[in-house]
Amino acid sequence: MRETPISSHRGLLGSLGEWVAAAFLVRHGARIEGRNVAAGRGEIDLVATDASGCFAVEVKAGMASVNHHPRWNFTDRKADRVLRSARSLGILRVDLVTVVFGPDGATIEWHRRVA
Repeated sequence: MRETPISSHRGLLGSLGEWVAAAFLVRHGARIEGRNVAAGRGEIDLVATDASGCFAVEVKAGMASVNHHPRWNFTDRKADRVLRSARSLGILRVDLVTVVFGPDGATIEWHRRVA
């Protein structure tokens, strides 16, 4: 598949979002154990631990928009896929971190136990 300017932009935005999410989690007491971890038939963006144990993290990043928020890309189907991948590693908890980039920086939200 040929890379287009839009897919290249999305890839860079996704990578930056994962980096920002990882730094945010560390600042809030988590430890990043792995990034882009192959698990089962899928991939987990981040594997982290905190005082409550190990958990998988799905990261959704996007640009600020009145009509869209990156969390809307975390559908029930995506949640099921991430949970199956996490369970293949023995991880039972899935969290979602959204990163919205805007003119004033990034807004980050941590949604715990979404799947």
